[in-house]
Amino acid sequence: MATKTSLHQSRYSLHKYWGKKPSKGLRPLIDKYSSEGDVVLDPFAGYGVFCCEAYLKERNVIINDLNPIANLIEAVLLEKNIDLGLTLRFWNEIKGEYKKYIDNWYSIEIDGEWYEPISVLRNNKDVPLMFTFRKGQKTLTKDIPPEVANQFLTKENEYQIEDWYPTQLLIENSRISARPGMRVADVFTKRTLACHARLLSLIKKYSSGNEQDLLLLAFTANIANCSKLVPPIKSRGEIAQGAWMTGFYIGETYIENNVLHYFENRLRKVINGKEDFLNEMASNLFSSPNRNWYRITNVDAKNLNIADESVDYVFTDPPYGDSVPYLEQSILWNAWIQKTPRYDDEVVVSDSAVREKNIVAFSQDIHRAISEIRRVLKPNKFFSLTFHSLSGLEWRAVTNACIQNNFKVVSFEWLEQKTYPPRQLNRTKSIKGDVLVTFVKDTTETLGQVFDDQDLEAKIISHILGLLGQGINDTNSIMMSIMEWILRARILVGDVDIFKILNTHFIIDSDGRWYKAA
Repeated sequence: MATKTSLHQSRYSLHKYWGKKPSKGLRPLIDKYSSEGDVVLDPFAGYGVFCCEAYLKERNVIINDLNPIANLIEAVLLEKNIDLGLTLRFWNEIKGEYKKYIDNWYSIEIDGEWYEPISVLRNNKDVPLMFTFRKGQKTLTKDIPPEVANQFLTKENEYQIEDWYPTQLLIENSRISARPGMRVADVFTKRTLACHARLLSLIKKYSSGNEQDLLLLAFTANIANCSKLVPPIKSRGEIAQGAWMTGFYIGETYIENNVLHYFENRLRKVINGKEDFLNEMASNLFSSPNRNWYRITNVDAKNLNIADESVDYVFTDPPYGDSVPYLEQSILWNAWIQKTPRYDDEVVVSDSAVREKNIVAFSQDIHRAISEIRRVLKPNKFFSLTFHSLSGLEWRAVTNACIQNNFKVVSFEWLEQKTYPPRQLNRTKSIKGDVLVTFVKDTTETLGQVFDDQDLEAKIISHILGLLGQGINDTNSIMMSIMEWILRARILVGDVDIFKILNTHFIIDSDGRWYKAA
């Protein structure tokens, strides 16, 4: 049974979790490689887009992720028994008490006139410089006089926060600007820290059950919006907002957003997204009774608690090496919901000196995770994997793991993303999008091909030259062709880095076209 297709599905806007795959690219996979009533699995589920689409298509779903915030997103996304009317009644009670607290923090008097700031520009010494506010239908900007700023700073510095808030240390990692001794609380002003702490205490005081989970999800989704991690885009104006992408960098100036104003915006998005899911479920019930099930687990993908050969189809989007250190960055969310992930079990490459998560460990871990997929998958059934990386060594880890586990390619294509992170958009040499490979679990053992490293390097160079001769000269097409060749020919890669070969023997121009080095 097919679900409705719409241009925008708000159920996938509940949270700003990274790496959401476009649902329209996943639905054909579900239809092609599984049937209604089948058991499907995503061991690195993240936000849960694939599992949600599979559940709506009457599959039984095992949705697993090691990250607690991902589990909360998945639970709220898939839960059928959430009363949105009750959620709003809870919120009205919360807001009735919270509004007085917010007004005390955000109301500002300048020259005898009172304002309620929406966003405040502050410098890296936390001095408030200017703010935006609504006047009728217009959003206006006003400077904050130094004497008013100083009065506020005195109030803020002297305030003692009574409500609980997280004080965990970030995992030191210079790549994501997590400095030594830096704590979760350090990425908030005293004002937003106090306002978040009070809002969380009121959510727990006035709400319960699945409705409380929805409010907590909206709370976590809003945290970064109201931290010091929101940069101004100066080319658009001194207080034009950028977005928190990755890391914990605090610039020379940052934008501090009104917690209540932005929480209400986020809550509307969460409720709209939940309505979208519930409406989709209701439309499915008109055509057939919904008897399928889902199960959310929080286990190590290298040691799934699933019976041998019990799964009909696996789709997964594993961590892309060092692209996003998910658990390290998710501390901003997990700390507020008082969850501590099992960092040692994470499959990732991290630049943090305090973690033993290098490319060697990643290669071993991704091999174990794919071995688990083979163990739980039924014979002659299918496994789809998406992957993106700027590292040839990470590609090698994935291709070798798939070949060594005797998965054989049945389809190799490109999965376009709805949006691209800056890391992909702003680098000429980057790959934009993800490889999407579907394998079959073949019960006939076939050994992979092994070449001497020098011989394999020569073959890769020859392969690239052949592509250039055909006019195929962009990074996407070159890397996609090499990966498909390696997987279909079942070539086990040794101490060979494909990206290094490309950069050593070829040159890229400003338009992103490769050609042979002189």
